[in-house]
Amino acid sequence: MNAAERAGLPIAPSRLGFGCASLGSRVAAADGLNALAAAFDAGVNWFDVAPAYGAGEAETLLGRFLRGRRDRAFVVTKVGMAPPRRLGALRLAYALGRPLAARATAVRSGFRSLAATRNRPLPLTAEFVERSIGESLKRLAIDCVDVYALHDPDPADVGRDDVRAALARALKRGQARAVAVAGRFDACRAALAAGEPYSALQTSVADLDYGGAELAGAGLLLVSHSVFGVGGGALAQLRAKLAAAPNRHRRLVAAGYDADSRRAAAELLLDCALASNPDGVVLASMFRSEHRAADLARARRRVGPVALGLLDEALA
Repeated sequence: MNAAERAGLPIAPSRLGFGCASLGSRVAAADGLNALAAAFDAGVNWFDVAPAYGAGEAETLLGRFLRGRRDRAFVVTKVGMAPPRRLGALRLAYALGRPLAARATAVRSGFRSLAATRNRPLPLTAEFVERSIGESLKRLAIDCVDVYALHDPDPADVGRDDVRAALARALKRGQARAVAVAGRFDACRAALAAGEPYSALQTSVADLDYGGAELAGAGLLLVSHSVFGVGGGALAQLRAKLAAAPNRHRRLVAAGYDADSRRAAAELLLDCALASNPDGVVLASMFRSEHRAADLARARRRVGPVALGLLDEALA
């Protein structure tokens, strides 16, 4: 029995999962729905959302997409984060800024880095955990999510008896098939120590590098997100390294990566995400058609540990 079956999930998850953090905010509704459909038609069946995503719009939009597809899709939502304050003004800013952001990387990066666009953590209580899933199900217009996750929780909250009991009640009522922790390595480690009801973990590729063997060997379904980041993120760091030392890029080209250093950096980071989590799901943002096509093509390839060595060498 594989990890997905142990988690009680009804179908096999796709290798790539669609991260919906920008659905309804940076990505307009129509464009987002078209991208979701294109990814689904290409074989992606794992869709990751949260109440805070898309300036509070993502769950509702994903629910529209799921009509007629629910039995062939995995739905993951979370509890613990709220969208930014002043949503009306923020949504207007996104609507006005999307045409520029579509043409300018700097504008897209600016949106992501603004404090006003950041989601807010909320205190975890048993009542909130139970209320939040009911609200999410209404927005998604479905009866049950496949995975219900604590969203970037404090490790101390993960093992609390009242939180675990609230999650167990959501399972018993049939509101979720599995519950998980979606957060940093220490929070995932706390879920391992707590045991039931957790049957899945979600963390970053960076945290897999830090403690991946422990998480991967736990027998739980492992989901990782290849969030390359902006500013000081992994993608920007790798691009700067390749630009400063062309010989490093030449070694990547010799290993089969793109002659364009920006594309080569993205390819290598996705390969490392796939190599770090060979039996689980890797989340990616696939709203732009060129990114989606490139990510899907790489996910179909067999990725070995050589990618991790190449990354270490490129960042040295």
